[in-house]
Amino acid sequence: MPESSGNDPSRDEDPAATHMVASASTASIISITSEMSVAEKDRLPLASHLAKAAQTGASNFVLAYNVRAGIALLSRIVQLIQNRKFRDLMDLNSLLSEKHLNFRVEAVSMGLFIGCFTGGYEALQAVLRKLRPDLPAATRTVVSGIVAGSGILCLNPSRRRSLALYTFVRALQSVYNIAKARKLWHFWGSHWPHGDALLFGVASAQVMYSFILRPEILPKEYFSFIHRAGPVAMRVLQFTQRTLRGAAVEPADVIRFLDDKASPVVYNIAHNHPESLPCSLIHHGSASCTLGFGMTFWKAARQTFPLYLSLNIVPRVVLDLHRFVKAYVVITCIHGHGWYKSYRGRPVTTVLKGTWGGVRSTAFLGTFVALYQATVCVQKLMFRSDSKATYFVAELALYVLPRALDLLYITLRDKRVLAEMAYGEVMLFACSMGTLMFCFEVHQDLDDD
Repeated sequence: MPESSGNDPSRDEDPAATHMVASASTASIISITSEMSVAEKDRLPLASHLAKAAQTGASNFVLAYNVRAGIALLSRIVQLIQNRKFRDLMDLNSLLSEKHLNFRVEAVSMGLFIGCFTGGYEALQAVLRKLRPDLPAATRTVVSGIVAGSGILCLNPSRRRSLALYTFVRALQSVYNIAKARKLWHFWGSHWPHGDALLFGVASAQVMYSFILRPEILPKEYFSFIHRAGPVAMRVLQFTQRTLRGAAVEPADVIRFLDDKASPVVYNIAHNHPESLPCSLIHHGSASCTLGFGMTFWKAARQTFPLYLSLNIVPRVVLDLHRFVKAYVVITCIHGHGWYKSYRGRPVTTVLKGTWGGVRSTAFLGTFVALYQATVCVQKLMFRSDSKATYFVAELALYVLPRALDLLYITLRDKRVLAEMAYGEVMLFACSMGTLMFCFEVHQDLDDD
């Protein structure tokens, strides 16, 4: 990103954060496409429509900036509470320090992107409606979505790639859902009650395989997120890579690592070409696999809770700010000889739902990471040698299908099966947004039917 991540836990490229940003954009899109009926849009003068588009873009710029700033601030607050630094909560210089809240450049670029897309989409719709009234609404929607999608150029290239991938997968999902609803096409197995979990597992396998064996093709932020949330220390990861590739692993290096971590684990392999490294190196805080499972869950949950709590609360408040503020308003009236105050319960409900969502997301990731470790432990108990297939089956990632597709493309590109394409992520995102906007219009037609 434009600035160093510092200690801001929300700076790593968390797929959940990307998904939440996409949700904010989707909410804005739905708002600008449903405010007026088609007849009202046709009657509105072009100048008025363009002014309204500019207003929409400006308001969504502020919206996106507030979401990013709120996530960074709430993550910082929860982190301070976890570390019991209550004095820093009262010290604004410490709480709002640039050292911990390096979000401004990223927030501005995200705001520009969402503002340009939402405002640009509405403006293009108005221009095409006036200049080409004979153009079908579906064609107008696709063209507007594709052109407005070029607003992704406001983002950092690494962020563009991630957002384009997630949008592409969402576009595929939308097209499939509409085709299935119209009985045009049906994918075998999609009716399974846990088919999405199966897809998640298969996609995770591709990402985890790359994390273990080809970490250089993973984006730095994505690798950092997996490593930070996971149980595998960097040195253990290096030992594992050397073992799987048949290279030497010096016992002295392993023992030095355990000593540095003050680990109770004892490493008893004397030669430097072990068939398999003991699973206790992964949960080096304890020699027990069971206790290590619990420690891994707690570590992952503790580190990700501030981020997921922020992701679940801040967008709920910012995206529906006018209702949230209105709920705080005290309706005061004179009745008889006393004052009566009426409060609405929306703020409490919003915070509780956001907190519960954060707890669920944290519990999911903590359980997922711990189960990954447990899979490795079971494999090492059952088989003497390490296998690359283990790391293809044991997965550790969140919303990984887009990244799995990206890694597949990079692998094929490195083998010269596919060619590099300049600004490919911009074209992918623009086409995906055109598809999404078309699907939104078709979805409305389905509802009407």
